[in-house]
Amino acid sequence: MAFSYLVALAIVAVCFQSARSAPCAIYDTVPNPSPQPDPVSPDTFTISFDTNVVIDGQPAAPIVIEVIRAWAPLGADRLFSLMDDGFYNGAAFFRVVPDFVLQFGISALPAETKKWDTVIPDDPVLVSNTNWTVTYATAGPDTRTTQLFINYVNNSRLDESGFAPFGRVISGFETALNVVNPTPDNSDGINQAIYTKKGNEWILEKYPDVSMINCGLVSLPETKKP
Repeated sequence: MAFSYLVALAIVAVCFQSARSAPCAIYDTVPNPSPQPDPVSPDTFTISFDTNVVIDGQPAAPIVIEVIRAWAPLGADRLFSLMDDGFYNGAAFFRVVPDFVLQFGISALPAETKKWDTVIPDDPVLVSNTNWTVTYATAGPDTRTTQLFINYVNNSRLDESGFAPFGRVISGFETALNVVNPTPDNSDGINQAIYTKKGNEWILEKYPDVSMINCGLVSLPETKKP
């Protein structure tokens, strides 16, 4: 499995270099192990999401998330598998609620969304939903799958509802704040059921200016030499 991760990471890095022109491919090479748990992820890793967001006429910096497995082990494990599979490549930011959250996590390809539509048990809430923490979206207890949200502000009131942060944004804050809101008159965002069923073919026609993740890059901590 470690070899698989290294190969996938190398592919992601190559894709990342050309991410400005087009989204990277979804690899679809990692099996969903459900009902078995996802493989154990590294204790810490970072994710860089390159996007199509533009600020002052220039491509915006990537959104970089530090994932800390100790905060939410099962959530981190699932996320590492999703990144290994290229799940978020080409995915749209489908819900933007100013002064609340930025949500994403429906794949560009309906088959990929369906593949990973299996729940993982909840992690206990060990870290509060303060501003810039990152958390799984849910539909109730034990319903986490692939959707994530970034807390724009201190949303610690979500703690009691079981939302367990697994990481935090460490750079690219302005990029996250400049994501296009596809539904400024509707805080629920785009129709998730239709996006799930029809993927990017639908959302790009319906919302041509939607902000998207071009490509994801996983970085592991450097191993200290003895």
